[in-house]
Amino acid sequence: MRLICAIFCATAAVGTSFWLPSVASATDVHCTADSDTDITRVDGRTACRAASGTEGRSHSAGFDGVGYANATSGAVAVGLGAAGGVGASEGVGGIPIAIGLGPDAIALTSLADVEGRPPAGVGLSIAMDGSRAQVSSTEDTVVCLGSSALAWNGTTGAGCLATPLGVVRSTPPDRADPKTVPEQQLPPE
Repeated sequence: MRLICAIFCATAAVGTSFWLPSVASATDVHCTADSDTDITRVDGRTACRAASGTEGRSHSAGFDGVGYANATSGAVAVGLGAAGGVGASEGVGGIPIAIGLGPDAIALTSLADVEGRPPAGVGLSIAMDGSRAQVSSTEDTVVCLGSSALAWNGTTGAGCLATPLGVVRSTPPDRADPKTVPEQQLPPE
């Protein structure tokens, strides 16, 4: 797992070094909404929309991309699209975060309180350079497609990471097969 983390961090660092100089000349728009507000801004191919219910707060931004955030029932939603990417988040409770970086990258995070489960927590999806990442708490799924995507549902612990070497998935503890999960030893007293 450490090898995968090292590869992902190195890839992110190299990708960021190529991407950051182009952001300086990017068209940017920012939207923030709370207390039953809906704000949309469009500037050419750059756009953002932030919508909220009475108890929600949403923040979105587009840097030559599209950001969308919708928050209700106490949610704090964040959506960021940059360099041609789309980041869309919506939450009925919880903290949904979606970041799309690079051409044709799409990151979607959708959190909602589902009966019989703990309240919605944090959901994070990041997609870069044509990849797709999605977190959906109502469908209880995380999806990573392409060569650079990350999706994580903090409530269930489910997550995935897509790299050029393949996709790594984490299984939530309540879904793990007890035959394959090693028993953790207690530390000596």
